[in-house]
Amino acid sequence: MATLTRRSALAALLAAPVVVRATTPAEAFDAAAAREPWRLPLKGVDDTTGSRDCAALSLSGRWPEALRGRFYRNGPALYERGGQRYRHWFDGDGMVQQFSITGPAGAPVVAHRGRLVGTAKLRAEQAAGRFLVSAFGTAIPHDGRTPLQGPDSFNTANTNAIEHAGRVLALWEGGSAHALDPVDLQTRGPVTWGEGLAQMPFSAHPKVDPQGQLWNIGTAGRRLVVWHIDAQGELVSARAGELPLAHAMVHDMAVTANHIVVPIPPVTLHFDRLLSGGEPADALRFHADQPLRVLVMHKADITQRRIFELPPQMVFHVGNAFEATEGAIELSFIGSPGHHFLSQTAVALMNGGAVTDPEPSRTQRVRLHLASGRTELQAFDDDAEFPRMDPRRVGSAARWLLTTASWRPGQGTGFMHGIQLRDLTTGRDTRFDYGEGRVAEEHILVPKPGRAGELDAWVLGTHFDSRRRVTVLSVFEAVALADGPIAQAALPYALPYGFHGNFTPSA
Repeated sequence: MATLTRRSALAALLAAPVVVRATTPAEAFDAAAAREPWRLPLKGVDDTTGSRDCAALSLSGRWPEALRGRFYRNGPALYERGGQRYRHWFDGDGMVQQFSITGPAGAPVVAHRGRLVGTAKLRAEQAAGRFLVSAFGTAIPHDGRTPLQGPDSFNTANTNAIEHAGRVLALWEGGSAHALDPVDLQTRGPVTWGEGLAQMPFSAHPKVDPQGQLWNIGTAGRRLVVWHIDAQGELVSARAGELPLAHAMVHDMAVTANHIVVPIPPVTLHFDRLLSGGEPADALRFHADQPLRVLVMHKADITQRRIFELPPQMVFHVGNAFEATEGAIELSFIGSPGHHFLSQTAVALMNGGAVTDPEPSRTQRVRLHLASGRTELQAFDDDAEFPRMDPRRVGSAARWLLTTASWRPGQGTGFMHGIQLRDLTTGRDTRFDYGEGRVAEEHILVPKPGRAGELDAWVLGTHFDSRRRVTVLSVFEAVALADGPIAQAALPYALPYGFHGNFTPSA
């Protein structure tokens, strides 16, 4: 028998054909997350870990005695099934998180419960063991056997969660709200507000005024629906009008005492192109030659409308709107000069690619003069997202705007590392930096019972600590945001990054 020397072994190895195994999207993401732990929440959950419970989070600091209630978060959470991985952050099936804050003075208890929203889409794909329908940024070939029965066949219920009239509404863009039980987060099913209104678009950013009246919009093609739901959760009206830009990607809206205010960015989404086998890039377009339109409609008669035009930009989120002096409306919002985050960053987050941020999203406010059509636009020097304000001032003048923010160069995550309070009157801001290896999610203002000032409030929100690999809930005094959290509650696990949520105080 010939002896295999080191030289002959090396020669045989070099002569052998090289077999390169293709890397799957999930493997590419896992490799990136191993190098960059801030990506870990984007791995998501599965059908088992999509139900999470922790009876008592680990508490530190001084928890406010009057802060008792339920804090909800919602966001895409299930990204992988049957060897497939979604290509876009917005595609995952929704998971509602509930932080319940209970206990007597001096002995607070913070519990967590998380549940995947039991949409028809989720149940069908659980049964099949694979993805069946296309999502916002991922084309899934249709097998020809799965019935498509309207918008809710694609509904992921993954964008916002709000408790209203005794039920939690899990909200998406293009279809029904889904009702969940606030006691255990079990999905009751899609909400049909009235006869003939099944699966009508009910968007993800309703506004609830101080009287408990809920206002919302929904868009599809050239149609715009304006919803009005009363404080008992009953339909007051659903009125249809024309959208100034067909197939526009309209995400948020605002209300004033008398008007509905809808920013319409020059971004169009042709979902039918995905359904016919096209690529996401074919379905999503930014029209640089088109303005950012702001549609203002009278609440009592939406045919009384005016369209204002601003420089072209992408707008996801608004802060607030109110009737200002001299017949004008003042609107605050976050805008960026293009759709880079939507078309590229949100894809790189999912496939482990390099993340760049060439188009900072800035806090802006504009005064819209109803009589003349004149506009006055002011942009602040920041990089911010997820604007929130005092919920008691929805539709009325508000001075302070809370956002996530980023100001450290070279962050390279596509996410924010801190939060800021912007004084829209003076332009000054107050900031808190969570620090290296931590990702700030949306925070909200929670008014203190019996107090009236905008900053008579707590700031409440979550962040991901990539060093400990856990999600943490923090509480700040709004008036002393820069001093840092006065209390924190840490989970023993990480949650998927969420989009939006709201707080319901204990009765």
